[in-house]
Amino acid sequence: MPDPSTASIRPRRTLGRLWRHAERIWTTRVMEGLLLRRHARHMYLLMGGHIYFQTVCAGVQTGLFTLLDREPELTLPEIAERLGLEEKPTRILLLGCTSLGLLRKRRHRYRNGYLASRLLVEGVPGNVVPILRWQREINYRALAHLPEALAANTNVGLTEFPGNEPTLYERLAHDPRLETIFQEAMESISVQANQLLARFGDFSGVRHLVDVGGGNGANVLELAGQHPHLRNTVFDLPSVCTIAQRNFQQSRHADRLGTHAGNCFTDPFPEGADGFLFCHFLTIWSEAENRRLLEKAFQALPSGGQVMIFNMMQADDGRGPLSAALGSPYFLTLATGRGMLYTWNEYESWLRDAGFQSVSRLRLPRDHGLIVGRKTG
Repeated sequence: MPDPSTASIRPRRTLGRLWRHAERIWTTRVMEGLLLRRHARHMYLLMGGHIYFQTVCAGVQTGLFTLLDREPELTLPEIAERLGLEEKPTRILLLGCTSLGLLRKRRHRYRNGYLASRLLVEGVPGNVVPILRWQREINYRALAHLPEALAANTNVGLTEFPGNEPTLYERLAHDPRLETIFQEAMESISVQANQLLARFGDFSGVRHLVDVGGGNGANVLELAGQHPHLRNTVFDLPSVCTIAQRNFQQSRHADRLGTHAGNCFTDPFPEGADGFLFCHFLTIWSEAENRRLLEKAFQALPSGGQVMIFNMMQADDGRGPLSAALGSPYFLTLATGRGMLYTWNEYESWLRDAGFQSVSRLRLPRDHGLIVGRKTG
């Protein structure tokens, strides 16, 4: 028979244990919910980055964002029917896109969020769909080799693509589909960035500008429209110049646009130019190669001529920005194995060492910058 003297003690002990247990749960929830939530979310993004990225790509590839741009406020069954998917995979896709803030859900209906409506709808000016395709089809395969590339200090990720050439740009010629994806992504990046260059760059002292490594001509097409006094030339490999020439034929500025086929490292720079532009180009190469290009530009320029370096810049203190941290592994692991996003100070010192006496910098939006070196002697 239980001892009556202990009957009132046991419930108090039980209540005490329950209280302490509840207190520990509450403390843990406060710590994780208020103090560690930001860190936990950061770790989710780091550990699940590949899943989040593929979720965004799936939304683009299935046409989800374009559908909701055309028909907002659809329900899950309606979205599944229009996309030709079953409801469970559609639910998984919607969960991912909603948790990432790309979609907004009110009751049972979905619509695009701000980023999706601005950047992920095909056909909308300024969308990043071509860039996503480039990342998914080309970069994602190669960047799995980043640890090996760091150890070898070369572009180990190039093994993902057929051929014996030492750079991605040369190997893409073996696969026209991937080369098209790459060129469309580069055009998208150029179009978004070169508007800053055309708007804020000072071209008043330049009559004939050569875009070294100018690709399909997107940069000079924008400059020709903004600066009617400029004559513009793309200096790039023969196969790339062919693409640029096709684009120029469709432009109303065709009489001021041209190409010069060659290899900027082994062939002389075009004669008669008083300005050389390196737009998102010096990030591809090593310091030694960049120094050589700037020295060649200096020798080819007349007195008063100038070199313009335009791209995203790494901060001089080496702490960022995030765009520099995201871009640099691509140049090491895949593109050439020799480049990265360099600091402002590095570019400026290379220009001075090449002979440019006057060097200035201009900070622009989206982590971009313009550095100008003038030949005064």
